[in-house]
Formats: sequence, structure tokens, C-alpha cells
Amino acid sequence: MLVLFLTVVMVSCARYPTIPRLEDLDSPQGKASSKQIFQKRAKTLFPRSDVKPKDYVIGAEDVLKIQVWDHPDLERDVYVSREGEFSYPLIGKVRTKGLTVLGLEKEISRRLNGRYIINPQVTVTVKQYRSKKVFVLGEVGTRGTYPLTGQTTLLEILSQAGGPKPEAGTEVVVVRPRNHVRKGNPIPLEEAKEGEVIVLNLRQLMDGDINQNIELKDGDSIYVSNAQYYFVFGEVKSPGRYVLEKGTTILKAITTAGGITDKASVNRTKVVREREGVRMKLKVKITDPVMPEDIIMVPESFF
Repeated sequence: MLVLFLTVVMVSCARYPTIPRLEDLDSPQGKASSKQIFQKRAKTLFPRSDVKPKDYVIGAEDVLKIQVWDHPDLERDVYVSREGEFSYPLIGKVRTKGLTVLGLEKEISRRLNGRYIINPQVTVTVKQYRSKKVFVLGEVGTRGTYPLTGQTTLLEILSQAGGPKPEAGTEVVVVRPRNHVRKGNPIPLEEAKEGEVIVLNLRQLMDGDINQNIELKDGDSIYVSNAQYYFVFGEVKSPGRYVLEKGTTILKAITTAGGITDKASVNRTKVVREREGVRMKLKVKITDPVMPEDIIMVPESFF
């Protein structure tokens, strides 16, 4: 009888909650999704400085509009060749390598001045930005190719792409080729080499961390990750589903779920984890890392 009594006491000291059906957990609890945070804060964080189109460095395949005041016959839309040049009336071939819009205006004015026109007033505008571009993929509103119209940050491009989707995670990966050779297509993550990958945190960006809002370069491939989740149940104040962030431990997961209740037996916490299609209940330490889809069970204790 004594053995039976002790067995009953030991079992009752830590009651593990029943695992709820995961299909009943459609919406994450706790922290807002990356999309919700982005929509609320993107416009107020890191406002874009005044764009100075005259400082834009012209590149191959850009389309320019050139006008000379009081000379409508010299108005032209020109295409910059891959060699970085185009032809213009009266002065012939014009090389744009290294020139800004303002620099090109001065160059055309210099070559027209005196011989053809007295003190020409030249205006150059970029009709189509084609020379510098980045690729946006993953969990964003609109994937695709986006032009760089000058100094452009990650936040600006993500805004143009419609921001992250509700299912987006917190990790953004930028693949930047080391040789800076322009590529016509994005670089797959699995083909990225050492030194080409920059890992950024979207949540930290939305919290105002300027180090996450990097300036993008021509040819960058930007990948917005898919969110991964874990679950916390039992004797915690806010049980439910949470977005898994890099470096999350059992202790951090429990803290994110509001911390333990007065009835919790935290030292008996276990994790239900799927291995090869089979769910297993594992004993864990509070310093152990949380894996995607983990179900963390904090039992009740009567002592």
C-alpha cells in the first residue's frame, strides 16, 4: 500500500496538460506578426531623405530624357548602351561612365556651347532606371525585380514590394555577390558563397535598429523568410502559438508566453517534438534551444 500511495503522489505532483488540436490555433498569440508590425511602423521609421536625382550615377541600359531650353528639336529620349554610351545630335557619341545626371548635363552643355549654341541650358532626367536593380523573393506582397534609384535601403525596397506577408518570419537574408559582377537573375540561397550572405532581423529593424536597415547594392538578392512557430501550454500565463526567433531557448519561450503561474512545476517542463513522423515527449533543460513546431508543456505541481 505504501508503494502504491507514493506512486500516486509522484504522478499527481506534476500534471501535464493535454495537447490541444493544432488546427484550432489559426492565429498566433503574443507578438504581432511581421506584417502587422511593418504596416504600423514602416512609414514612421527611417524616413527617406530627400532624393537628389541629379546625384544619380548613370549606368548601362538606363533610359534618359534630354532637353535643351528653347531648342525643342534637340529633345531626345536616349538609351544608354551596355558600353555606357549613346549618340546625340550635333555632338555625336557621349560616354556616361562615372557621370551623374548633373555631370552629364554639364558635359552635353560644354560640347554644345559656343560652336552650336550660346550658353545652352541642358536638362537630363532618368525616365527608366534599368542599370541597377535588386531581386526580392520570399514572403512579401509582390516578388520581383526593383530598380535602385540612388542610395536605397532595405526598408524602402520592402515597402515597394508591399511589405512582408502575414506568414513572414523575422529573418531577412541578403545575398551580395563578392565580385560585384551584375547578374540578370537572383542568386539562390543554396548557391551563395561564404562572405556573400548578410542575415538581418526584421523585428529589430521595426524596433528602430539602424544596423538592420542596410543600403542595398546592385545585384542584391533579398529573401524574406517564412515564419516558423512553437507552442507553449500548461501553467503559463498566455498559452498559445508563437513565432520562433533565432536563439530562442525553453526559458525564453516560457517568458514570451507570459511566464509561469503559481502552480507551475517548471523544472519538470517537457517538449513534444516530432521525429521521423513520430511525436515524442522529451525532457529538456531551460537552456535548451527550441525547435520549429515544438510543443512546450509546463506541468502543474501541487507542492
